[in-house]
Amino acid sequence: MDPLRAARQAKHLAFVADKRSRRALKKAKFDLATLAFRQTERIRPFSYDPSRYADTFLARSVLPDRPSAFPERVFAIWAGENELTDNRKRNLELVRSRIGLPVELVTPASLGRWLVPGHLLHPAYEHLSLIHRSDYLRGYLMHHHGGAYVDIKRPLDSWSVPFSVMERDPHAWVTSYSAAHANWIGKLPGRMGRDILIHYRVTFGKSGFMMRSQTPLTSEWMAEMDLRLDAARSALAAHPGGVFGDDPEYPLSWTDLLGRILDPLTLKYLAHVRLDDRLLLDFEDYR
Repeated sequence: MDPLRAARQAKHLAFVADKRSRRALKKAKFDLATLAFRQTERIRPFSYDPSRYADTFLARSVLPDRPSAFPERVFAIWAGENELTDNRKRNLELVRSRIGLPVELVTPASLGRWLVPGHLLHPAYEHLSLIHRSDYLRGYLMHHHGGAYVDIKRPLDSWSVPFSVMERDPHAWVTSYSAAHANWIGKLPGRMGRDILIHYRVTFGKSGFMMRSQTPLTSEWMAEMDLRLDAARSALAAHPGGVFGDDPEYPLSWTDLLGRILDPLTLKYLAHVRLDDRLLLDFEDYR
């Protein structure tokens, strides 16, 4: 074998082995954390202390600019121009038949009808991966329109009763299923990251949830997403995300627009978060 080719293959195999090893160690870490912190809320319930996060984006407050709304509607998003896969088509039909609420599929062709005058999508949106486009759009739709969001995955139950429960609770800004595993959180460094890991059970699922529009939580979610996209705009233009953001120079990590913003905001606005596992989805074989 050509020595240069052999060296490249050896380097690739070492990279793959290292990646698998790190993934295994990460899984073991979060498996252990899941067991260690499962009962934390019974022993030491979380209490928000603003001074503890004074050096983070949680110190900024952004007020809504319009009245809140909670319409009886579920958004699903398909952010690409490509056709839905057969699995996704089947799951979308299951969403429509089981979820118990009107469903709106937002695609590039239908997105325009949901854009709010004076609140256009961030200029960097076109350079985001399709995954991050979906993340950004669910924040945009929840902030400006409200209702519910669901991934195109099979619902395990009807959402009609949880919707009615939230509708009667004006202090509820979010309802979703609870995090069953510590690996479901947005991983963050420092004090905030440790607190979210220890209190992972109070965080909510990001694949399916209900939200009132125009709350401080949605306002701060949108504001923080826009700030992050402002900072990454040049890098995004140079290294657009494609489908999954596989370019090594793509500047956003997997949960930058979702878990790494919403989990901290959950701590801040925990009094307005409701957990209901009737919103759980089937996370197996959905692509």
